[in-house]
Amino acid sequence: MDAERRTNADCLESIKEVVAGGVSSSMRAAAVPVPLVVRRADGCLLRDVEDNELVDFNMGYGPHLFGYADRDVADAVADQFTKGHMTGLPHELDAEAGSLIAELVPGVEQVRFANSGTEAVASVLRLARATTGRSLVVTFDGHYHGWSETVLRAGSKTTFQIKGARPTDVVPGAPGMIPEALAHTAQLPWNDAEAVKELFARDGGRIAAVILEPVLTNAGVIPPVPGFLELLRDLTSRSGAMLIFDEVITGFRVARGGAQEFYGVEPDLTVLSKVMGGGFPVAAFGGRKNAMRMLATNEAYHAGVYAGNHAALRAVVTMLTKIRALPGLYDELESVGAGAENALREVFAAEKRPVHINRVGTLMCVALLKKPLEKNDTLRDLTEAIDFSRHRRLQVLAQREGVYFHPNALEPWFLSTAHTGDVLDKAAGALRRGLTELG
Repeated sequence: MDAERRTNADCLESIKEVVAGGVSSSMRAAAVPVPLVVRRADGCLLRDVEDNELVDFNMGYGPHLFGYADRDVADAVADQFTKGHMTGLPHELDAEAGSLIAELVPGVEQVRFANSGTEAVASVLRLARATTGRSLVVTFDGHYHGWSETVLRAGSKTTFQIKGARPTDVVPGAPGMIPEALAHTAQLPWNDAEAVKELFARDGGRIAAVILEPVLTNAGVIPPVPGFLELLRDLTSRSGAMLIFDEVITGFRVARGGAQEFYGVEPDLTVLSKVMGGGFPVAAFGGRKNAMRMLATNEAYHAGVYAGNHAALRAVVTMLTKIRALPGLYDELESVGAGAENALREVFAAEKRPVHINRVGTLMCVALLKKPLEKNDTLRDLTEAIDFSRHRRLQVLAQREGVYFHPNALEPWFLSTAHTGDVLDKAAGALRRGLTELG
């Protein structure tokens, strides 16, 4: 069969012959209920192997603030490949990239680079434990900090669910994990101040770090309730624990300096990725010099052959230079986000469908509900209200109409400067047709 005329289903079956399950990340296995194999991505548009065009609201899980195939990043990385992209030695780009992060992110003076958010989180937790001499790490339900052994829990980000497990149970998230891997991890409900106070009153002297997404982006886009981040900052400071913001998603997206600028709360350590590299695989973790001291003096350990490779850092320098140079960028992004939110609310209202829409800047959750939801600041209330099966059917219908968003109703939608008004109008029309057909 001519490769140019193959269907998505044909192509996916060919991929499965040589790639186990047809995907290189287990989370992608559930992301394509209708077979979809991409041939090209540009701006906010995908084109599949059948030559269908789709407006994309997944956007590679978030790194493309300026849309796919951004010419500035593409040209810069291509140029770096002609100059040597990987030597395993220090490079002038290390200082350029590190300086830009330190300039833009309030809580960062020094960084280390890594290849992914998972790597950076694993390293920053090890650093926090080494610095404090303690082992207990506090996390929150629904927050995703990668798939490393000490943080992957059963929940919204894994297809492996444990029957009878409560949202705050610390249960390994995948077969093959060491059962004791999470023995030094505590998990609390998001936005539950009393639960946090109780844990610190009981175990404050054992806590090495509290790690969180400052906005619960990976499950419902649920912002912190007023005073919650400030409470965490106060309790960690008084107990000698470290406060870690996982800004893999929020970094450089909700504000130029990330969520810590947006909310005015500075953590001890920060994890960054996604937008920083414009789609290139790169991450970083950093903080004030005293928080990074054990790495600076080689008393703590962090490694990676490809960490900080020159092509990745060229992408970082290009993206952050561009972000710094556009004074009106975040006003523009807020306008895009507000426009998308308003258009979607109109569509669901016209079709008389209860919907959960939470938004922070260009991060948005859109979830079809069983019934209207009065309270939306806890993950438990939200998950009980979502109509997951009908939402998934809506995603299939929308995809056929030319709009792609993740089929998991808790997953965020990502917007970019490429999501212009005409594109959003097109997407709203397609979604309305999908809702009508849903019945």
